[in-house]
Amino acid sequence: MNQETVWLDNEHPALRKCWHPVARSEDAVEGVPLQVELLGEFWCVLRLDGQLAAFPDVCPHRLATLSEGSVVDGTLQCGYHGYRYAMDGKCVKIPAQSPSLPIPPRANCQMAAGIQDHLGLVWLAPDEPLVGLPEVPEHDDPNFVNCPLEPWEWNASAAQMADNFLDLGHFPFLHLATFGVTDDEQVPDYDMERSGLSVRVEYSHATKALADSMDNDGDFRQVERHDVFVFTPPHHVYIYIDYADENAVLAISFAHQPVNASTTRLFCTDYRNDIEDTPEARIEATRFQLAVGAEDKALLERSHFKAVPLDQRYEVHTKSDRVTLEMRRILMDLVALASE
Repeated sequence: MNQETVWLDNEHPALRKCWHPVARSEDAVEGVPLQVELLGEFWCVLRLDGQLAAFPDVCPHRLATLSEGSVVDGTLQCGYHGYRYAMDGKCVKIPAQSPSLPIPPRANCQMAAGIQDHLGLVWLAPDEPLVGLPEVPEHDDPNFVNCPLEPWEWNASAAQMADNFLDLGHFPFLHLATFGVTDDEQVPDYDMERSGLSVRVEYSHATKALADSMDNDGDFRQVERHDVFVFTPPHHVYIYIDYADENAVLAISFAHQPVNASTTRLFCTDYRNDIEDTPEARIEATRFQLAVGAEDKALLERSHFKAVPLDQRYEVHTKSDRVTLEMRRILMDLVALASE
């Protein structure tokens, strides 16, 4: 493989062999076809009798949109000519022809290799996935309040966004209006451990106290927080932030849907152990996350690029960039595995 030619964008073929979030679980309503876009392709997600299936959103007969169809007698019926499909994609009825005639095999749908509910989201893998689904320990922990943001579309690639969320050097520059402090400019040494196609980092640094974040009048407490970052390819970033002085933990799940060449949908959930489980508290918690995300979004959307170069020689890398450089190595390994 010529490393110099590899840029990971939202439509790279290696991403077909990965899990991607495509909707909130609540959006896949029983018996209602749902259109989603992933890697520049459209899919029809259907939940029926609790089972999930992902059909290519095109009928093999005359290329009509299957998500515009309906559920009839436990099958997905195309709204154009009434072709019916079982949940495994097999065409079981062609109304226009005699039942005595065989149904041509080409009438069957080529289904996604995998689809399932996980972390409150629907995840889809077009081809057999090379990496498992990411883990977020706080998701089912009763000591934490789940604070999901609304799905958020960015004009950036999923790889760029994951790179940004793993980056340790931009806090005192891009995020001064939210949690960053000027005393955090130098990135101290940190522990990093790679395991297979994932990487884990532990990092301590100066920041505003969680309660004082978004305080722009200079009247805030500066504290040290301890972070754990976990990257699971192709694009999931998990962050565990321990504000020991405040007896508070903020965990964040960044799940990315590479919609098409220019768009990524972000599914972000905060997990807090320091707030009440009330609508008001959850809204206030997500307000902070939205403010931080808006700072990142504005910068990434101004970039001339909508991809990440995996050639290590294309960009400047320093010791402080070890984790984002390791992300590039992991993605290069993923591309190599997918091409085998």
